[in-house]
Amino acid sequence: AQAISASGKAGSSALGRMELDGEASKLAERAVELAGELEEEENLDDKYDEFKARKREAEKMISQGSASDALQAAMKVLQLLMEMTKLKEELVKGRLREITWLAKDAAGIFKEMGNAKGRIFALLTATRSHLMRAAEPDAPIAALKAAREANGLFKEVSDKILQAETLCILAESHTAKAASTPFDKVLVDEVSSAVDASKQAEDIYKELEDKAGVAKAMHTQAKALLRHSDEDEVLDGERIADEARDLFHELGDTASEVAVLMTGITARHATSGPESALMMAKDAAEDWQQEGGRPKDVALALLLAAGFQLELSEHEDALKCCGEAQALYDRAGDRRNVAACMETRSAIYSAKKNFDEALKALDDMVTVFQKLGDRKAQGAALMMAANLLLNQLSDEVEKDTNAEAEKKDPIIGLSAADVTRRSAMGMEYANEATKCYEEAGDEEGVNNVAELVKYSYEKAIQIYCKNNEPDQIYYTLNKDGPGEDSSKCYKEWKIPMPEWQKEGQKQGDGFLHVFDPHPPPGMPQQ
Repeated sequence: AQAISASGKAGSSALGRMELDGEASKLAERAVELAGELEEEENLDDKYDEFKARKREAEKMISQGSASDALQAAMKVLQLLMEMTKLKEELVKGRLREITWLAKDAAGIFKEMGNAKGRIFALLTATRSHLMRAAEPDAPIAALKAAREANGLFKEVSDKILQAETLCILAESHTAKAASTPFDKVLVDEVSSAVDASKQAEDIYKELEDKAGVAKAMHTQAKALLRHSDEDEVLDGERIADEARDLFHELGDTASEVAVLMTGITARHATSGPESALMMAKDAAEDWQQEGGRPKDVALALLLAAGFQLELSEHEDALKCCGEAQALYDRAGDRRNVAACMETRSAIYSAKKNFDEALKALDDMVTVFQKLGDRKAQGAALMMAANLLLNQLSDEVEKDTNAEAEKKDPIIGLSAADVTRRSAMGMEYANEATKCYEEAGDEEGVNNVAELVKYSYEKAIQIYCKNNEPDQIYYTLNKDGPGEDSSKCYKEWKIPMPEWQKEGQKQGDGFLHVFDPHPPPGMPQQ
């Protein structure tokens, strides 16, 4: 009987393991498939070779190795995917929910398997997905929870490199929480925790004589200190960032060197303003130009400089830097960053009040994303164009309406036909943006377009009502005495709608009826 019982338990255990292996294999296959959907072939730098190697290794494990090893390799692929900056970042963000659930499911399977190392990789993947959505209220706490759980597993796992990597991502999670809190004490505590974790990682990397790891830990420490509320701590963060950048430069890791520069420029802009950040960007562009062989890095620095020049209203200088950056990206075949230059160019022309050129830049941007097959980014560009057109029209209508109300000559001289034509043009862009977002399955994008249209519509009504007397006023008699109750006075405007008054297209009486405040129950609304 005991033998039969033992045999039954063994069979049950084997069956359970087979089920876990089956689930692990499915998760691994989906993770690698997802990574393939989100990679972008045209950007072959910034860890792309490492990403491709890890992806090939995961595919090999899926076909030849154990399910556990395959899933662990797949988690590594997803984690690196989220660390790469030269991918379709917005598209990756749109798939974070799926990545998070894949990582959570993988962590659960590894736990049942008793595979602590695999569980660490899964938890780090989950942490990275939370950090990518750090602007959402729950994300920093979720990232910290997963990172702490991963760090606690080193009681069972002896892997110094993995432990140092975990400490770095734990530090990033503390920094994310520091960035999200309105309370100075919490901020200081989280920055302190981040610095402690990154220093522990730095010590491990030094023990292993891993210079790249040391530079990574220093950069992580700098990012934390640059969030500090104490000016001396921030200056210390800038010093450490400079040291990390020099070390990456010495190692020939240009992608990490650029990442450190971005950290420094962001901090300098926040603490000292656009003038100081502009100097850093220009210095970087000049250094990399002299070094040679770094056209994309030079282009990035020039594009950053253009943004700061725009902020300083140095429009011609901004256009020059932006044009140089776009030419460099174009020669490098980096279409996504060409589109980024077009967006900046549009913003510069908008600031110069040259709306035709601003719209042309956005149209070019739409074309780039259409060729890339990125419907979400295409929708975003179309919504920018709709926003530009509708806001410009609204501003011009308001100027003319205000002038008319003050018995002055119109400033712009818009006709009703102009307003109708340009409004229809803006709505056409908005409708195309909605179609792109719908095809991309981006509900938030669809809602954003709807909000833009609603805002433009309501602003037009506000302008009309502000500058025109109501057509009718409704009064309610005061029940406590003679006369009207002024608190229950309702105003009505009848706004003529030419399109509603055309033969064959009549709607109601041809007027839009607007009430202030909303009419009481029983009053007809149109």
